[in-house]
Amino acid sequence: ITHQFGGQVYIDGANMKAMVGLSRPGDLGGDVSHLNLHKTFAIPHGGGGPGMGPIGVKAHLAEHLPGHPEGEGAVGPVSAAPLGSASILAISYAYVMMMGGEGLTQASRVAILNANYIAARLEGAFEILFKGPTGRVAHECIIDTRPFEASAGITVEDIAKRLMDSGFHAPTMSWPVAGTLMVEPTESESLAELDRFCDAMLSIREEIRAVEDGRSDPANNPLKHAPHTMADLVGEWDRPYSREQGVFPAGAPRTDKYWPPVNRVDNAFGDRHLVCVCPPMEDYALAAE
Repeated sequence: ITHQFGGQVYIDGANMKAMVGLSRPGDLGGDVSHLNLHKTFAIPHGGGGPGMGPIGVKAHLAEHLPGHPEGEGAVGPVSAAPLGSASILAISYAYVMMMGGEGLTQASRVAILNANYIAARLEGAFEILFKGPTGRVAHECIIDTRPFEASAGITVEDIAKRLMDSGFHAPTMSWPVAGTLMVEPTESESLAELDRFCDAMLSIREEIRAVEDGRSDPANNPLKHAPHTMADLVGEWDRPYSREQGVFPAGAPRTDKYWPPVNRVDNAFGDRHLVCVCPPMEDYALAAE
């Protein structure tokens, strides 16, 4: 359909865990396809990078690919290094060689299984988006939290911050749908860890239900105050819920708990009001001398 109306198809390979060894991106009819090495092929991904991976195009787009500074192509380079962050390729190469074809395929199967396990355990408590005809998901489990803003005033950010109290870095927020959490367990997590995450999410749902039922204050509850710090635990406590509920929700380990270092910050304000904490330029000049 896209081609029929003059468009081009771009296949975003941000996470190919549902496809490696099971299907081929080229069969999908895309004009451009990129394959990120993070998630799928073991390199780290955080703080915006390092971005690395091959990009393939059909012949009619080849002339538009980035060129070399010393080449004669119409398009110049888009990276300071011709091969990008080439040093991290060694990680993916070692991963592929150690896994082998069957190992990579099995990793895809387990990634799909893990995502569907989470979807099945959360069924009835949360709406899961983008299910197939059989009611299953692929390698991602997208949890719809939008109804809770209307029913209890609880936002996706409240849920993400509350997960920190259980020791979880929040899943991707509001992508590909605003007001959702995209959970990508991959093949790496154990059953115990998947259960710990599901227990935390189900506990959060019960805390939302308490607000919906009028048993919890809409503005003074564990979700709105999350995350809870150690300073909260040892300081004065004037909240209508217990310290234990605040700092040890379901899924939070008792012996090696992760303690958030600060309470909630205003993310949007911080993004718009950057404060440089680097030394002044004069210090760099002195160091160079």
